[in-house]
Parts: sequence; C-alpha cells; structure tokens
Amino acid sequence: MRRLTRIALVLLIAAGTGVAAHRFAPRLLSQLPPLPDFNDVLDVTASAGLRLENLTVAGRDRTNAEDILAAIDVERGAPILSIDLKFAQDAIESLPWVARARVERKLPDTIHVALDERTPFALWQNGGTYVLVDRDGNSITTVAGQYENLPLIVGAGAPAKAAELLSAMSRLPQLAVRARAYVMIGERRWNIHFDSVEEGVAVRLPDDGLSTALDRLAALERDHGILERDIEYVDLRLEDRLIVRPRTRGDGNSETGKAG
Repeated sequence: MRRLTRIALVLLIAAGTGVAAHRFAPRLLSQLPPLPDFNDVLDVTASAGLRLENLTVAGRDRTNAEDILAAIDVERGAPILSIDLKFAQDAIESLPWVARARVERKLPDTIHVALDERTPFALWQNGGTYVLVDRDGNSITTVAGQYENLPLIVGAGAPAKAAELLSAMSRLPQLAVRARAYVMIGERRWNIHFDSVEEGVAVRLPDDGLSTALDRLAALERDHGILERDIEYVDLRLEDRLIVRPRTRGDGNSETGKAG
C-alpha cells in the first residue's frame, strides 16, 4: 500500500495545472523516494490476488489446448495485468485451425479465449502434398491423404475457386457422388473425373457458364448414360457441339464430334 500511495501522489502532482504546479512540482518530486519498478507494481497486484489461475476456452474442437497455452506464453500465477491481450490474440490466430480469436481478462484471475475455428471444405492436392482448405480458400494444415471424405481438388489456384464449382455440383447430387477429383486447368477452368481418376470419364468444363455446362452434363447422363460409355473424356467447352473422345488402346488420337 505504501508503494501505491507514492504512485498516487506522484500522479496527482503531475496532473496539477497552473504556475504553482509548474514551479514547485520539481522540488516536491525531488523530496519523494524513487518510483518503484513497474514489475514491482505488477508483483503487488499479483499479491493482492490479480494473478492468472484459470484459462477458459470456448469453441475449441480441433485446436490443441497445449498450443493455445504455448501461444499465450504465460505461466499460472503470473500477474494477470501483465498479459498483453492483443499479443495473445495474434498468437492464437496464427494457429492453423483458428480463424478468429477473442481474448478477455476476467478479473481477478481468469483469461477467457473464444475461438472461431476453420471448417475443412476440400482437400487440395498441391504437387505431392495434401492440404486442407476452408470455403474461402485458406489453407489450414497438411494431412497424409484423404480426409473425412472431402472432395479432392487439384492444381494451382484450385482452393480460391472450389466453392463456386462445389456449390454448383451440390445441385446435382447424382453427379457429385460420382466425382473423384476436380482438377483446375490453367487457373481458369475445371476438369471433373468421374468414378475413377485413371479409368473413369473426364469432363472438360468451360471457363464461363459453369452451371449451364453441368446441367447439360446431367441431361446427357440421364438421357444417354454418357458416363457409362467407354470414353476418355467429354468436352463441354463449346455450347453448340459435344466433343467425345473414345477410350482407345492404340494411338489414342481419335475424336468424334456431334451437335450439342
């Protein structure tokens, strides 16, 4: 209490106004004992009970609890007023699964963390690496391979544009259930591999008019069973023509075209 009294007295003097304060404050200050170190003040607050005893977390599903503790980097019993909430928030938001974090000081002894975690939306094959991505195209973390039956997207630029394609496919569940890989070509359009990446039919979609092309594919499958045919790919990039390439065992150079 003596230390706090000294601090309060100095603050009152510093807050004074007028000529008298300007003239006499230096003399008064010179007669006071030295100000305590800031860490000493924090120790006093901790002795009074303002110290970290509890860390509560809401919204944590996939984030490791130890990672949150490490991010905050404060030991139990530390002065709770010494914790930099903005630093703790930034550190927690740097964790892979965390989209947003809110860090609150609840006196006398609790730090509360509320998390908004990322939801994996697709599995991105990037070279030889598999990365979980969210709907907005943000990378979350690498994994060994297939994960929770997520759709597989492949190629540069695929995460940023996957939401549009997968949303369009969700209207056609009879096709979506058979899609094995969505491959982005030149960061501008998609090929979809159905039933099997190696042996199934690849469908080439246009740069624009994605939903129209998929509706066209659904009609072709419904009326003609085109995905059951022994063909290598179906090209839907031209509105007025349907280009089909039969699966060949020889030179593989034949293509057929018919009015779309």
